[in-house]
Amino acid sequence: MKVSACQRVIGSRKNNTMRHHAHMSPVDWVKRVNRSWIVHNNLNDQAEAWVHYLGDLHDGRLDPSCEIAREMCDLREALDDPKPWFYAGLFNLATAEEARQFLDMHRVTKATVPTMVDDESVHLWIARISPETRELLERMRAALVLARKNKE
Repeated sequence: MKVSACQRVIGSRKNNTMRHHAHMSPVDWVKRVNRSWIVHNNLNDQAEAWVHYLGDLHDGRLDPSCEIAREMCDLREALDDPKPWFYAGLFNLATAEEARQFLDMHRVTKATVPTMVDDESVHLWIARISPETRELLERMRAALVLARKNKE
């Protein structure tokens, strides 16, 4: 019996949390985690710029973006690298224009942003990815739906 990406996300949640530091705000937690990782193509710098941008914008997306990033780390499977999950959550509320600006070199994260679902460059990239990467992308997209529902 084939298990859907959503079922895998729900079933894998047990015993898979990262330390959240209850005394820290979601924004402070995101900043701490982002600074602690070594990532490709300066994604941590783009994430820091994104957090700063949202903070300056004051449009209500900063806290939910950080909360979704934290939730995504909990929704991943135990053996999954938490970084793609974290960044998918952090950038999930980006507009298409913002995703292009902040995620130009970060195809996996950009492909998880809902406003990029119809983007031609994302479609071209997805057409060339491995089955394993496609499966990861599907699981992250399913988890993002759950994480956003949890924040409603």
